Amino acid sequence: MARALARRFGWPLLDKDDVKDHTLGLPGDNELAYSILWQVVATQLALGLSVIVDSPLSYPVGYDTARELAANFDARLLVVETRLAEVEWRRRLDARAPGESAHKIRGWAAMQRQLQAYGGCWQYAIAPEHHLVLDTTHAEDFLVGVVQDRLAI
Repeated sequence: MARALARRFGWPLLDKDDVKDHTLGLPGDNELAYSILWQVVATQLALGLSVIVDSPLSYPVGYDTARELAANFDARLLVVETRLAEVEWRRRLDARAPGESAHKIRGWAAMQRQLQAYGGCWQYAIAPEHHLVLDTTHAEDFLVGVVQDRLAI
């Protein structure tokens, strides 16, 4: 979804996974990846650019950071949350290629273990004006249109 939005709007795509691919194995690799990501986001916003940030926002601190940056740079914030029916989510995880990423979860069982380890930390409130939930079983062009309508651009 993030790639489709970046293509449609011509905005830079800043993906936490692109950073984490290079911090993996370093002490505090996940925190370091987020720190780098948010610094790059701040630089782009300071330049007056709109950006698309691809991050799971698994913890409230990610949303808090995004809100702070949006406020500091007078930027609009929209968290686009993608969801799937469980059967499709399972199918996609089980079909994920082994070499796709060194750190992305592959397989339904591995995802269930990760969710258990997270202990529900991703279930936090996001202000309705910042939140748009999309069912990614719909066509990509349709979903991009929904985001474009929400942003009124």
